[in-house]
Amino acid sequence: MNRNEFSKLLEERVLSLDGAYGTEFLKRGYQENLPEILNLKAPYVVRKLQEEYAEAGADLILTNTFSANRIKLRHYQLEPELEKINRAAVSLARAAASSYQLVFGDIGPTGLFLEPLGELSFERAYEIFQEQARILIEAGVDGLILETMSDLKELKAAILAIRDLSPDLPLIAQMTFDEKGISVTGTSVNIFAALLNDLDVDVLGVNCFLTPDQMLPVLNELGAYSQKPLSVEPNAGKPNFSGGQLNYPTTPLEFALYARDFVELGANIVGGCCGTGPEHIRAMTKMIGRIKPKKRKPVSEQHITSRTVLKTTEPFLVVGERINASARKKLQPQLQQGDFSEILRLAHEQQTEGAQAIDLNPGIEKLLNAELIKRLVQAVDRHSSWPISFDFQEDQLLEVALQEYPGRPIINSSTAREENLTRRLEFLCRYGGLLVVLAMENDLPQTVEERIAAVDKALSVIKHSGISLERIYFDPLVLPHSTGNDYHLTLETIRKLKARGLKTIIGLSNLSFGLPDREGLNAAFLGLAVEAGLRAAILNTSELTTKKVLDGVLELKRVKREKNEIISEDPLLNLLLHGQKKELLANIQEQLKKREPLWLSQQWLRPAMEKIGQLYAERKIFLPHLILAAETAQAAFDYLNQLIPDNQSPKKARVLLATVEGDVHDIGKKIVATVLKSSGFEIIDLGRNVPADQVVAACQDRKPDLVGLSAMMTTTVDQVLEVKKALENAGLNLPVVAGGASMNRELADQFGVYYARDAVDALNLCQKLISQELKNESHRKN
Repeated sequence: MNRNEFSKLLEERVLSLDGAYGTEFLKRGYQENLPEILNLKAPYVVRKLQEEYAEAGADLILTNTFSANRIKLRHYQLEPELEKINRAAVSLARAAASSYQLVFGDIGPTGLFLEPLGELSFERAYEIFQEQARILIEAGVDGLILETMSDLKELKAAILAIRDLSPDLPLIAQMTFDEKGISVTGTSVNIFAALLNDLDVDVLGVNCFLTPDQMLPVLNELGAYSQKPLSVEPNAGKPNFSGGQLNYPTTPLEFALYARDFVELGANIVGGCCGTGPEHIRAMTKMIGRIKPKKRKPVSEQHITSRTVLKTTEPFLVVGERINASARKKLQPQLQQGDFSEILRLAHEQQTEGAQAIDLNPGIEKLLNAELIKRLVQAVDRHSSWPISFDFQEDQLLEVALQEYPGRPIINSSTAREENLTRRLEFLCRYGGLLVVLAMENDLPQTVEERIAAVDKALSVIKHSGISLERIYFDPLVLPHSTGNDYHLTLETIRKLKARGLKTIIGLSNLSFGLPDREGLNAAFLGLAVEAGLRAAILNTSELTTKKVLDGVLELKRVKREKNEIISEDPLLNLLLHGQKKELLANIQEQLKKREPLWLSQQWLRPAMEKIGQLYAERKIFLPHLILAAETAQAAFDYLNQLIPDNQSPKKARVLLATVEGDVHDIGKKIVATVLKSSGFEIIDLGRNVPADQVVAACQDRKPDLVGLSAMMTTTVDQVLEVKKALENAGLNLPVVAGGASMNRELADQFGVYYARDAVDALNLCQKLISQELKNESHRKN
């Protein structure tokens, strides 16, 4: 099936997707750590389940390949079987499906974070996804589905890898969110939609983690922003443990009723994730029938985004201009040496001054290389910057930046020359975002008519690309007033382009170059330009007069600009949140003139980290902020600890961490380790796929105060109980804290362990448990 046929099918009726595989195999007594191995060991089991899904009325049957990528298979010593597992999966699904049912190849995440949050490179992730996709496509799938992604950058790598193999195969892309619509990496549903509206996928969706009732508002939010068809796959409630196995409480009828609600919200494809089985899908298909999808009216305004920040471009877009290595002599050599501290400082400064996006001009690009640009973009991403405007001239470096960037940026800029514009439009199609087009080809136009003619040529090229003009800003060219240029030409060009419904943007400070009182001139001209119809400006956000004039003119038009929310005005918190290690160390050295290092560590720095934890819990900051703050604080703690006499040093509580046997996901565990370590805990990390007996042996040898277990997969969550029993049988009465996507408070209570929802929850819980242990020890001594 090609994409056009799939699109028509989606318009005709709501399609049903099948249900879970891993949890269903567990129900049937198959305890494989990796369900995909059943494709080879017990293919009849896989085929029978798929036949039941087909008989239940599922329109789309997925292959049993969610974890069948090279990285995950390697952890189970199954890497040599990669091709056999994937090919067998397609064969089994094809045999189970009828002629009118579609077989979609199922691809899940690698289980690793991409740089800068993790160690996996974009290029390697691309290779991993393309390898699996190639096998599935060659084996004859009708389409592909990307499921349970939590990292927008990883999802982008997968999409590009697939599209480079097959531009005409239907592709569904789904992410996993919490009940507030935020992924573990801090990406919101609307940021996901903003970027994926641009990328070359056919359906956007959400799956896993949430119960049907929790999924409703998340799907509703996605429907408000997505310009594409929607898919949804909730879990069958939160699991509990009884009779020696996991049970999911949502009945088939309840699931079917929620499925009807999903359809009312505009879902085009409805299926089930963890805990759902053929009985759920049968009830769902009976309830939905062959209904036509509901029409939605998503928001029409354009947005730009970083990984964690979304900004509207309406009513007026302000882009900060000050990261310009060509104009700042000190910035160029720092950039060449890989020192990004000044760039990051300027980015943060302009954010606080009201910029909605940050223009990034690397200066003389021939002095730079791809690796340096890659590291620069990762640094900006890691520091949770506002959306970026990439002011690059070299196509090679620009593409590196766009590939690494996990958001919807601005490409600044292209001339109207066909060759240059075509290449930039290709980047826009591939990576998403908005584009600035200069009203010129080769030479600077001298008249309004010449500028309009250049725009007309650009419009012809843009029309051929199929890209909406809503994603294009035209630059009418602001030239220095000091050299005799007539600013009226720019204003008249703005008026003419506005009359044709085209959006304009200017580089404001060009006007006042070489003149005194630049701020006054800039402010005056900006007011005239906005009145003429200007929609955006790249400007100096430190100019108060300029900003006041802009807001005043907009107020007269009865519109207001979006104001930037300040996370915190606490100087210490800002140093931590923005990773300013040098500045923090200098602050500490100044404080040491008046305070003891122990006081600074325990009464100053530690409470600051507790406040950051609270900000994270309140979703005012996200994972990139948390990790950066923890790493910054760790460097400060290390410095202070070496100054504290041994007899004054607080005793470090020791926490042993492990991902349970059969589970190769350690993203969450690593985050917990980082946060706990930054708060003074000593960490013993046993890694992933750790058997219960190894946990016991390590506890006997290393004598931890607490044990922390991670269980991301529903097929391995019962291993938490096995570890707890093993510890008790060995006479080790240690508190056990468990977390991960498959855990919940009810399961933790049944297993006799403590439950931590996230890293901050784990920190608070560990601190309480250690405090209680110290009290108990004190009572025993007395």
